[in-house]
Amino acid sequence: MIPGPDRIIACPHCGFLAKQHTLLSGNTIGAILWSDGKMEAPMLPEFPAVTKCRGCKRFYWVDEAEVKGEIKPFDDKSERVPEEWKRAEPIEHLTIDEYIEALDAGVGTDAEKERYLRVHFWWAVNDIVRRNPNAKIPAKYIEKLRENLRNLFVLLDERNPNDGIMKAEIAREMGDFTQAIRLLEDISTNLRWVADTIIELSKQKNSSVMQLRPD
Repeated sequence: MIPGPDRIIACPHCGFLAKQHTLLSGNTIGAILWSDGKMEAPMLPEFPAVTKCRGCKRFYWVDEAEVKGEIKPFDDKSERVPEEWKRAEPIEHLTIDEYIEALDAGVGTDAEKERYLRVHFWWAVNDIVRRNPNAKIPAKYIEKLRENLRNLFVLLDERNPNDGIMKAEIAREMGDFTQAIRLLEDISTNLRWVADTIIELSKQKNSSVMQLRPD
């Protein structure tokens, strides 16, 4: 992994500065893939596409923020770099409550943005139990999660193999094992091993998010 320059971006609502990390190159060595589609890759981290401004507390999409400049790696102490740029804090992924707030506020203004918010909200909730099968998702999130998954299910197109697998995983995690298996019957691409794993979990009536392990 080779880090790129930090971009200094301005909130579109109030101009408050934040820092956006970038990569020049990365790879998937040591990556872990989960049944809900999340990939954890130490050498290829996912940077947030949406964030909450620390200044005005409003949400904004990172690609819609004005780029004020860049700080090259190891150049953050240079006198050439404005002090306000140095003080800018890195943007962060939203918390579970912030994803709920963003969805309720209509931040997902088109299908692609709505999908991003709904998928990442799902992943954020699953993070609670992802590596700890004894953990429990707090009751206050259960119905919000189910509502979110129902809405995400509608956004996905099962004619696309990736979407078909995600729809099946949603069905499985919601306990509809029969539908999960049906959605995966015709998957015949290089994703077949993923489909077979989810089918086997469905036959076991297992609704927990699981790490995928290719044979």
